Amino acid sequence: MNRHLTLKTLVISVLLGAVMAGCQPQQPKFLHPRGNAQSKYIAQQTKIEYPDECVPSLDDVRNTLAPLTLDNPDPKEEWLLSLDEVRQMALENSKVLRQLSGVNFGPNGISGTPTLLLASPGAATTVWDPAIVESNPSAGVQAALSAFDAVWNTTSSWQKADLGRNYTPSYQDSVGTRSDTGTFQSTLSKTVATGGNVYASAGFGYDWNDANSRLWRSAWTSYVEAGFTQPLFRGAGVEFNRIAGPNAQMGYSNGVVIARINTDIALVDFEMGVRNTLQDIEETYWNLYFAYRNLSAAVAGYEAALKSWRNVSAQQGIGREQGIVQNVAQAEKNYQSFRVSAEEAQSNLYKTEQTLRYMIGIAPSDGRLIKPTDEPTVAKVKYVWDEIVAEGLARAPELRKQKWTVKKRELELIAQRNYLKPQVDLEGLYRFHGIGHDLIDSSNKKSNAFGSMTKGDYQNWGLGITTSVTLGFRREMAAVRNAELALARERAILQEQELELVHNLSDLYRDVERYYRLIEDYLAVLRAARKQVRAVDASFLLNKTTLYEVLQAQQELADAETRYYRTVIDYNVAIVNLNYRKGSLLEYNGVTLAEGPWPNKAYFDAWRRARERDAGKYVNYAFTSPQVVSRGAYPQIQGTDPTVTTAVPYDVQNSQIPADAPETQPFQNYQSTNPVGSYQSGLPEILEPAPNAF
Repeated sequence: MNRHLTLKTLVISVLLGAVMAGCQPQQPKFLHPRGNAQSKYIAQQTKIEYPDECVPSLDDVRNTLAPLTLDNPDPKEEWLLSLDEVRQMALENSKVLRQLSGVNFGPNGISGTPTLLLASPGAATTVWDPAIVESNPSAGVQAALSAFDAVWNTTSSWQKADLGRNYTPSYQDSVGTRSDTGTFQSTLSKTVATGGNVYASAGFGYDWNDANSRLWRSAWTSYVEAGFTQPLFRGAGVEFNRIAGPNAQMGYSNGVVIARINTDIALVDFEMGVRNTLQDIEETYWNLYFAYRNLSAAVAGYEAALKSWRNVSAQQGIGREQGIVQNVAQAEKNYQSFRVSAEEAQSNLYKTEQTLRYMIGIAPSDGRLIKPTDEPTVAKVKYVWDEIVAEGLARAPELRKQKWTVKKRELELIAQRNYLKPQVDLEGLYRFHGIGHDLIDSSNKKSNAFGSMTKGDYQNWGLGITTSVTLGFRREMAAVRNAELALARERAILQEQELELVHNLSDLYRDVERYYRLIEDYLAVLRAARKQVRAVDASFLLNKTTLYEVLQAQQELADAETRYYRTVIDYNVAIVNLNYRKGSLLEYNGVTLAEGPWPNKAYFDAWRRARERDAGKYVNYAFTSPQVVSRGAYPQIQGTDPTVTTAVPYDVQNSQIPADAPETQPFQNYQSTNPVGSYQSGLPEILEPAPNAF
């Protein structure tokens, strides 16, 4: 009994051990373990690493100084800059167009910091963007044109065979068991604008065989062949192939015209990026001007409050009635309030000046403090409503971009309708064939393949039609319907954009007139506030008024001066925004866009191609011209004809551009004769500039 229990206990223990061992992963056993496996084991899959890339930092990044603050308030010198100088420096330093995303200007100063490039670098606009779109190897203009490039294919091969076959000896001798073969073939093919394909091919072959039934054990063959394939319905025509491209897929178009429209859209995006940068530059410049005026008003109030505090303190010292404790406390409180306002205004000035430095593209601090030299306009600008609406509808880049999109959808609809046609292809070929014991015999006395071919002993031709028709056309009809809906959507968006533009122009038109009226009103308030300060000061000295009225008048004078200059800045910004919205901001700032200089090799190739065309025979290609897509170059200066830059001939012998070749730049300046409208006489009296704190 005990023995039976012992055996039973042993079996249970073995089973439990096996079960427990199976519940846990076990490492395999090796015959010769070295004991250092963990030295090559890394207990992680991914980790944060630093890329092996080093892009040199800008000098303005490496050499920047500590920013100006209330504890570090003393710049080494003033840097007087006009608005034109700021624009010029900013555009010269704007390979990447900077924008004030996240920055707001308000009555109390600037708030926020530019973060677009750090947060969304892919959304940045750069001078390379249009060229990147055009040079895209899959969707650019050259990629679309490459579909029509000629293709040269050449193949050659040599083979040897030695086969044993289960034939009777007599039959085996007739079919051969050993052979040497070689082939060479060269074909030049090209897709033409009508959607067809033409080709020319030539080749020769060698064949040696031990079969007794052959005339020659070794023989050569040669051929010259030309042929074509031309679609007659689906995929046919210059228009379809320039829109969709040859061998296009249903629902996708990437022809030359579509690729060019994509480049035009990229150019409009670049233009809008430059426009946005100019708007931010001018708004920042005028707000820096306001920061100086605001600081001046705060400092003037601070000095007046300090003078009043000292005055009542002196009155208290000699026991006069104006020096009561209440007046001294009120004067001290007013002084402390103005001191806080002056410190806030000074800190706001430093921040606004740094923001302007960011837009220029220079270091946040280099020991100099930028000071605007231009004065904002207070002249009345009178716009004609019908003219600005017409100009906005014609020049707004957002509308121009959307019109390119509408044109793109119209062309895509034309291409999709082509797929409703049946696939009918016309094919043809003509071949000269030759065969002989030798490949070439100069005396032409022996049998040779080349001579047989050139004499036309063997000629072949073929002509045929291949047809493929989809019954039902469900996919084709869906593609056409999809293109129609996409076109209807873009047209509706264009109409709503025009409506939204008119509403924006209406608001800005109202703002220009409103801010001018407010300038007149706040100027009157400012004059009255200055008279009030003089009056209450005189009355206080005669003990005819209280100190509270004096301090209140000083505060109201500072507020009136701040509101006046804030309104002047808002008026100038409203003029900028109106030009921004109606599409004339670049002209308003005297900026035009132009293509940058090409490499020397490009001028060389263009000049050589021009000479080739001049020496060749003229051919009228009107039969291949598609429908009108573009109306020509966009006139960047209103009322002028578009300028066309002609390339200067390239010096072929010296391989250098001639000395008089134009040096084009991405940004070109000109002086606008009347950029913003008709000026009328402004205010009868303009205040003298208040003294600046610096």
